[in-house]
Amino acid sequence: MKTIIALFLILHGLVHAILAMVPDPNKPESGFGTFFSRSWLLTGLGLSESAARPIAIVLAAVATIGFIAAGLALLEILVPFGWWRILAIASAMVSLLLLVVFWNLYLIIGVAIDVVILVTLIFTDWTPE
Repeated sequence: MKTIIALFLILHGLVHAILAMVPDPNKPESGFGTFFSRSWLLTGLGLSESAARPIAIVLAAVATIGFIAAGLALLEILVPFGWWRILAIASAMVSLLLLVVFWNLYLIIGVAIDVVILVTLIFTDWTPE
């Protein structure tokens, strides 16, 4: 079970990196790396898509690295096992921020995954065995 959860966390992290590189599905002509370019919140605050894009890249990178590190910690590879829980919680929070700020209906499953991670790890003592 621990290996399955670890691989799931790593794959969930990699999805963030992949989405940061693909085109906006609503504007495929916009080119690669535009999926996270439109933000209802940042645009409302007066930021252009080109100004919002670096914010999305940083959030996606942090979520990617954090989820990969959490998975590696569960596997006890390079990262201490004791760190997996806090890495998973922090990564899910950053991911949720990214997905909400750069909302797209395609992201609903990512939001659900992040919420399940947060609820499970914050409100229970669950640890994969």
